[in-house]
Amino acid sequence: MESRFKSMSGKLALFAVMTAVTVVANLIMVPMPQPLAQYDASPVLIYALGVLLDPLMAGATIAAAMGIGVSYKMITFGFPPVFVVGAMLVRGIEAILISYLVRMRKGDSPKAVSRWEITAMIVGCVWETVGFLSLDWVLFGPGLALIDLATLVDLIFVPVAIAVVVAVRSRLGIYRLT
Repeated sequence: MESRFKSMSGKLALFAVMTAVTVVANLIMVPMPQPLAQYDASPVLIYALGVLLDPLMAGATIAAAMGIGVSYKMITFGFPPVFVVGAMLVRGIEAILISYLVRMRKGDSPKAVSRWEITAMIVGCVWETVGFLSLDWVLFGPGLALIDLATLVDLIFVPVAIAVVVAVRSRLGIYRLT
């Protein structure tokens, strides 16, 4: 079960498509109090792509998508520019962390999602919370930064990401995209 995206053009196409899909998920949002600003659907793709892509591709895809999506929100909704950098940094590292962790162990089944992969998604969510909390603590102070603890609710997207990974593996007949 080898990847179909070995060539440079295949990887570039995969990067472009996954970035675009993640931007769309980032723009599906529910407003939240500052400094959270909004709650979006991009964690589904952060978790799924973290499992399916190699660390470099996962991090670059998510960072680029966050840069585009949050920049659009900055222009349209007046989000502070620091949100762009923060989202790219924290969520890009999150995707790299998940991807790195899942590659530490070989999965049990080529179509199922292992417990280790699910654990990696949960660790990624915890990193996201700690990352945003740390940045906002410095930028906005402890009072507003503690609101970032609410990003742990992103764990509700883990079952959806599991379904996405299973569907991709089953439909494409591959274990990883890269």
